[in-house]
Amino acid sequence: MTSYIIAGAGASGLYTAYRLLQSGKIKPGDTLQLFEWGPTHVGGRIHTYRFPKTMADGQYVEVGGMRFSTDENFPRSIDSGHILVQNLIVELGLQELVQPFVESPVRMYYLRGRTIYSNNISPALLPYNFDADFLARGYGSQTADAILGDMTTLFAPGSDKWTRKDWCKYFTTGTVPEKAATQSYPAGTPVHNIGYWNLLYDQLGDEGFDYVSDANGYTSNVINWNSADAMQANTDYGSNSAYSRLAGGYGLLFDSLAKNIVEMAAKVQSIPPIVMGHRLLNFEHDGAAFTCHFQDEQDGLTTVKGDYLFLAMPRRSLELVAGGCRPDNVLNQEPVQLYLQSSINQPACKIAMLFDQAWWADPKICHNMPVLIDKVGGPTITDLPLRQIYYFANDAVGETGGGPYVLLASYDDMQFDQFWRELEIIGERKVPMSMDYQPLTGPTAMPGNSPLVSLVMKQLAEVHGAAPGAIPAPVQTVFQDWGLNPYGAGYHAWAAHYNICDIMSKIRAPATAILGTPMNLYITGSCYSFDQAWVEGALCVAESVLQDYLDLPPLAKFPADYKLIC
Repeated sequence: MTSYIIAGAGASGLYTAYRLLQSGKIKPGDTLQLFEWGPTHVGGRIHTYRFPKTMADGQYVEVGGMRFSTDENFPRSIDSGHILVQNLIVELGLQELVQPFVESPVRMYYLRGRTIYSNNISPALLPYNFDADFLARGYGSQTADAILGDMTTLFAPGSDKWTRKDWCKYFTTGTVPEKAATQSYPAGTPVHNIGYWNLLYDQLGDEGFDYVSDANGYTSNVINWNSADAMQANTDYGSNSAYSRLAGGYGLLFDSLAKNIVEMAAKVQSIPPIVMGHRLLNFEHDGAAFTCHFQDEQDGLTTVKGDYLFLAMPRRSLELVAGGCRPDNVLNQEPVQLYLQSSINQPACKIAMLFDQAWWADPKICHNMPVLIDKVGGPTITDLPLRQIYYFANDAVGETGGGPYVLLASYDDMQFDQFWRELEIIGERKVPMSMDYQPLTGPTAMPGNSPLVSLVMKQLAEVHGAAPGAIPAPVQTVFQDWGLNPYGAGYHAWAAHYNICDIMSKIRAPATAILGTPMNLYITGSCYSFDQAWVEGALCVAESVLQDYLDLPPLAKFPADYKLIC
């Protein structure tokens, strides 16, 4: 008899449980239990919020992750894009739900009080005081995405044809080429030892950096993270990237995983495989087995023993568990802490609004009009706290048009998340911020007369050139803050001065690979992956652990050049 404990019902936790059952690894007499801190939600940072039927029957919005990359011939072939996500969708029979994630063919920007469109950028229109070198490169007529792409061309020449295997080599051995060398970073400097903010400032100047920071939409893309990873990862966010979504919500993928887990587990065990509302406080290992202590919603304590323990968690959750463990616990050893801190927390929040009309497509209301396809598109990017605006219109399954309409009014990370966080609290704070677990139950429905709604509406009017009061009041506004515990971040990035490939490989089995103490303890999740901001990353790490440490066969036949981890 073998017992498996999984802590965390996000993408990697659900995937791990599913694969253990689907592969036949769990035999009659074995037990598998997946414990989730949240009371009802599975899927982690994928959270499909469904508006009340009284407001919008079938209408929803993604307050967490919302898209994935697909092969252009999906499902006939899965040779590019997010390989594991696509294979999992096919495995669960959800391929008919895959639809294009529609973005605007021409982006609208509102920067420093000026409206510019991506097909008409020039130094005369951009309100920045660029230096001579920036202008000489022609960057004053390019989008921020294009400039960041040029940084990759400059520091990783030929990388437009690289495979994941090639990128893994670059993460470790990439150096500053002669063409990109400066006094600050001479030729031969290891790129992974350079902070990306430092590099961009050195290359683009202060105003050039401010422009790419403002106009790429993600503050997290230009912080001082690992430059080697930035060269690869920022190509994922460019305006030319093709994405897909699931009709009915990304959450359907994880609901399907949970359903399959329950059905398969019923054939081999009598205890429930998924236990909600249970927080892992700490764990111990006696040399043979784990003893895990969980706290339930009524503050009761449950002790569970197991042979295998999977920590399917991001960095902040791992830190909370480590804080509850003894000082001699694996997670609290200095070499392991060094590896755990190789990932940077990147807080993110979303504000979604439901409207009776698509006012953003009405020239009588908006002087500045986004370029849309059937009232759908985005992002409109601004340096205001809104940062990114997506126009989703009506995504309810089976709808052919008409309202109500969904607007992702703010998709924000790092720089302005604190602006919105304070507005969620009305009056005096009643719960310590460290114990505010809104991400486990969110999003928060905000009153229509709240300061948050008022400030969103004020900024929407400014961006779209609407007169005060011209935009109709929203039917509902919801706010989701992924920067709070237990997630601590909407996504993650690799820190500079780390060998990414070494960390990625060893942190999966911290006791065995870092401390040299054999132990069936595994860390999974997107936090320490090749694809940190994506579900793909979570699946890759989980799949690599299952193959490398539990001898499971691959889920599917993957392309020869596709590496799960470096």
